[in-house]
Amino acid sequence: MTIILWILGGFSILYFIAYAIGIGLNNTFTYFWIVLGIIFSCAAYLRLFMKQRGYKLPVVVSGAIYTLSVICLLVFLVTEAVIITSGMEKPKAGADYIIVLGARVNGKKVSSNLYYRLEAALDYINDNPECQIIVSGGKGAGEDITEALAMKNYFINKGVDGVRIIEEDKSVNTDENIKYSLDIIGTKSASIVVVSNNFHVYRAKAIFKKQGCKNVSSIGSKTMWFTIPNSYVREFFGVLKYKIFGQI
Repeated sequence: MTIILWILGGFSILYFIAYAIGIGLNNTFTYFWIVLGIIFSCAAYLRLFMKQRGYKLPVVVSGAIYTLSVICLLVFLVTEAVIITSGMEKPKAGADYIIVLGARVNGKKVSSNLYYRLEAALDYINDNPECQIIVSGGKGAGEDITEALAMKNYFINKGVDGVRIIEEDKSVNTDENIKYSLDIIGTKSASIVVVSNNFHVYRAKAIFKKQGCKNVSSIGSKTMWFTIPNSYVREFFGVLKYKIFGQI
């Protein structure tokens, strides 16, 4: 167990360093990895320290720690299984609207994960020419334009008629993405396809249902490989938070 804790601690710290160098510290959750690495490393050192000095935890305490760890692991694995399977679902053809949820824009350029969302949406848009397009996302730190405008520009450059594109440029999170987009649509009975990265689809669809919109299918685009651990672990906590506060 001590060796496993050392390995997990080292991986977490190295992942944080590599992510910070390769992607940047563009969201506060990234610091989770350095904190996790420190926790694992401290736990490993504590186990080694106690073993060398012959200390043992009371059976009740060690049993409680292991039980709690197993429960937490099971909750994590079940939640991740739901997230992964939701990201593999296929959209219904002929939707009234396709809503592309925003992600980070670097200056005026779409990030890798937003690019994947747009490319996945483009296939559907071309196959369903009657479908109206809502690009949803406001302007955050480090962004020179709104995410909605960056997405609109991308689609226009790909030959999509700008008349089909509606900008929702006020939202700052997924909840607002969906609420404001539904306000634009004006009815909750429209058929909708929501587009996001595969790790994000479950929560997006759950928010739609919570807000009274049932006729929703999804497109889960791929995720930049290097961001997969961060994205899926972060999404676990996002789902947990939304469940606790009744948002899904």
